[in-house]
Amino acid sequence: MLPVKLFKRDFGGMASVMGAVLLILAAPLALLGEGVGPTVMAVGLLSAAAALLGILTAVENVMDDREGWIAPLIVGLGRVRYAAVRSAVSTAAAVAAVAPAAALYSLLMPASAAPVAAASAASAAVGAALGLLIGFSASTRGYAYAWGVSLWTALALIYELALTFASIYFAVSEPLFAAALLANPLTAARLVGIAWADPSLLTLGPAGTYLYKSLGAYAPLLFPATAAVWYLSLAAASIIKAHRRDL
Repeated sequence: MLPVKLFKRDFGGMASVMGAVLLILAAPLALLGEGVGPTVMAVGLLSAAAALLGILTAVENVMDDREGWIAPLIVGLGRVRYAAVRSAVSTAAAVAAVAPAAALYSLLMPASAAPVAAASAASAAVGAALGLLIGFSASTRGYAYAWGVSLWTALALIYELALTFASIYFAVSEPLFAAALLANPLTAARLVGIAWADPSLLTLGPAGTYLYKSLGAYAPLLFPATAAVWYLSLAAASIIKAHRRDL
């Protein structure tokens, strides 16, 4: 069965290497202890690493196809169906690669298992969707990896820091700040775990207070819904790109 063959090939590359890195990272994070603070830190670090895993895994998968497998796949499946299968398999490989780290964290820190697992899985999936779009858009493997790492750095490391400074110096309103958080796909995926660990959203500051007052008990559901929309949008964009481009 083609998806199984693709998954076996895909899981043996970047996904396995990055999955091992996450496994090493999970143990010391679990030793930070229980409570909202340690859980939020674990969610932040593991979700950032999971997003990078998803991006690089999907880029590798698409480039491997483009450099060898893609002609028979497109002939046999058609461009749209191929891109849909590739999206599903790359996402599954990325999520499976973060599972051992989430399992180890859960074993060492059962009280915080759900937020960490949810954020890691969501980040890996959204990262994979972004990586697919990069892989289908870039002209070469080198450019694809460069774009992947650059976008991850901008979205996972720089974006919120810049947003925080902007809110301090330019008096950004709470609704605008909240919208800006949700406008970043990697942040939306990370906040799935933050909202699970802190349903009142106090760790998000004034923007979290605004969302909780506006949506009440439904506020934490906003983040998985937004992450799902981002995943579906990026996956659809990658399928359209694969359909239109001469790969």
